[in-house]
Amino acid sequence: MNRVFVYGTLKKGHRNSHFMHGSEFLGNFTTHSIYSMYEFEDYPAVCLNGRHAIEGEVYRVNNRQFRMLDDLEWYPHFYQRIEIPTSFGDAWVYIVKLELCHGKKQIPGTWR
Repeated sequence: MNRVFVYGTLKKGHRNSHFMHGSEFLGNFTTHSIYSMYEFEDYPAVCLNGRHAIEGEVYRVNNRQFRMLDDLEWYPHFYQRIEIPTSFGDAWVYIVKLELCHGKKQIPGTWR
């Protein structure tokens, strides 16, 4: 089982939340203020080396769900994964390289 921190379309009530069906919702979490969030058309992406905290949700997912999330997030070709500490234990979060954020609108650490 893996823990995943989600901050965009996978959150409850958003268009890709159905991918989280069957996973265990552990709770809401806000990261340390070391990230930047950018708007990529109709979804957000997070980069390292910023000054914002990111608000999201932490889930426990099985291996099949984890592979489905990798496919959805175009891992490793677009998003990368890093582990971050959360109040629920270490969790994977999908981030992009800073170069991909050039020209994108920076937004606060809460997406919609």
